[in-house]
Amino acid sequence: MNNTNLIIISIIALFFICAALYFYAKGKKQVVIEDEYTTFDEILNAIKNHIVDLLKEDYEDVNSDEEYKKYKMQKAKFNEALKNSTYGIDSAKIMVKDIIRGFLIDNVPLERVEQIIGIDNDSEPSSNVMFEIIMYRYKKIYGRDALTKWITKNSFHLQRKAVGICKKGDPAFYITKENEEQSYFDEKIILSDDEKFDILTILLYQQFKGFGIADTILEMNINGVNIGCSGSVMEAVSNNTVDKNGAISEATNALWLYFGGNYIHLQFLDFGSEDEIRRIIQLLIRYNSPGPLTVKRGYIVNTMHDKSRILAIRPPAGEYWATFIRKFTLDNVTPESLINKKGVFNGKVCIKLIEFLMRGLVTTAVTGRQGSGKTTLMKAIIAYFDTRYNIGVLEMAPEMYLRELYPDRNIFSVQETDTVSAEDLQDALKKADRAITIIGEVATDPVAARMIQLGMTGSLCTVFSHHANQAKDLVLTLRNSLVNAGGFDNMTTAERQVTDVVKMNIHLDFTADGKRYIKRITEIIQLEEGIPYPEFDPNKKEESIALIQKEYYVRQTDRLSFTTRDILTYDTETDTYMPGECMSDAMIEKISSTLGREERKEFKKFINYYWKGIREHGYLGVDITDDIITKEEEKKVHRNSDEEDFKQAVKFLSGNDTIGEQFGFGKFYDEPEPEV
Repeated sequence: MNNTNLIIISIIALFFICAALYFYAKGKKQVVIEDEYTTFDEILNAIKNHIVDLLKEDYEDVNSDEEYKKYKMQKAKFNEALKNSTYGIDSAKIMVKDIIRGFLIDNVPLERVEQIIGIDNDSEPSSNVMFEIIMYRYKKIYGRDALTKWITKNSFHLQRKAVGICKKGDPAFYITKENEEQSYFDEKIILSDDEKFDILTILLYQQFKGFGIADTILEMNINGVNIGCSGSVMEAVSNNTVDKNGAISEATNALWLYFGGNYIHLQFLDFGSEDEIRRIIQLLIRYNSPGPLTVKRGYIVNTMHDKSRILAIRPPAGEYWATFIRKFTLDNVTPESLINKKGVFNGKVCIKLIEFLMRGLVTTAVTGRQGSGKTTLMKAIIAYFDTRYNIGVLEMAPEMYLRELYPDRNIFSVQETDTVSAEDLQDALKKADRAITIIGEVATDPVAARMIQLGMTGSLCTVFSHHANQAKDLVLTLRNSLVNAGGFDNMTTAERQVTDVVKMNIHLDFTADGKRYIKRITEIIQLEEGIPYPEFDPNKKEESIALIQKEYYVRQTDRLSFTTRDILTYDTETDTYMPGECMSDAMIEKISSTLGREERKEFKKFINYYWKGIREHGYLGVDITDDIITKEEEKKVHRNSDEEDFKQAVKFLSGNDTIGEQFGFGKFYDEPEPEV
């Protein structure tokens, strides 16, 4: 046998040996050693690895083109869910949580789940877990109002004695760990086995793709959230930051809930570390790719998926990582529900006055401090404008969403971007056939200057918000903005320009316990030019000369070209809206000339009754019962005129019930509260 044959025989023998070993190994039963997860972090890391494995491109078990397409679609759908879950999108969050829950069911025994969440016989849940268990049970009953129901049920929204360095007896708003624990034990919640897996799933998701301890809170119908704006950030903590129990107020214990006009410190929740706060803030600002939050770019203003406005700040621009979120619900709140509250007297007079201002196309500034309800009131009083008028809306960031609330009206909103300024958009709106202009906030000199221009040439009426405290301050601030923007070099001329446009000021405020109200409605009246000096009295020469000289120097220095009248004020002692001075004849004439015949008659009676003391026969004051047509009343109102056309219109609008759902704020129309 030559060498060649020997080599061939050896190769064949080696092939059969390898084949035999392969088939033996393939047929041998594999022994799988299950991992035993003992801590929360171990489970979290295992889930991350599990999801990475799910996303791997593995085609071994794909036997046809149809299976291949199905496999690719499933991978793409899951990838999309992972991405969208970081924006807080509900559908994506549900899909990711399902994956996490499935992993837990297959790999973690129930006893371990109980031990990790702290509900076994040997341990107690942490404050965060207690809160999630309470919210889990409340959400099943109240949905997105779960947090509100829990807070009000336990009176956590009421003020209590402040702690720390402050004046003795000062009020504050906070919920302690003891408060939360007491509530948890009072609820006596017993979880089923499935619910225990659900709780652990929620906790794992919060640390994996969610917003940490703020995740559940941000799902709720609330006013807003502040993160990272309290507690010590210095390593050398002074005794001033130590509470009565000896505990140091850390910067990680810095979650504040904006609720009912007040900021409530949720002391029972702690982020744990600065890294966790950084992770959450970086996630919160990701939607719509606004760019990175870097050392050079120290802050970002953005809009989240649920249309909340967010301001995020980081060091060194800020002393710590912080974010300020304002949520704007799409509830179509009526002026009646905002003003004519239980225990408030003469609320209907205030409502009717605002209605006549809007119907009369009076340019109005809605002022007040943050949280007083300016945006909410502006959204509500849009209902009083004639439906035939087109409306243009300019905002720094979306807050009002008038098109969603009034889908049957001609409304178009614009917002400034990094490349398109508010001034450019204001100029564009002049060419957009807008009869009424709404400006979310006049906060800069150029916007103020162009707002005055729009009020004179671009629209019939302008409604805007501002942070002025008094009507006088409003005019002077706008005057200064005109001068600063370069349009004027004379203060008096700029001042008269402002008072030519801005005629009314609705000022809002709220009490220490969060009760919002309209503090006053003020008319801004431009004074006539050429007012004569005081006449000289020969019998009182020295006194007359002094008066004339005083008037001269006043006119040459700080004489204002306008005056103000408080038409309506709110008495906080009696919770009563009180008619004050009567509006000017010029304003009465301006409103009357805009109203229709019947409205004009009603307006005259209204002014005479409440401000002039004239009682016309048959008029006994305001009785607002049908100012805002509700969905239930529409058929009654139109039953006798074009009934079929109207039914079609109602059918079209009713299709918009999903508007609120897509933004996570419930139905477009109010629904009855579910029974507990």
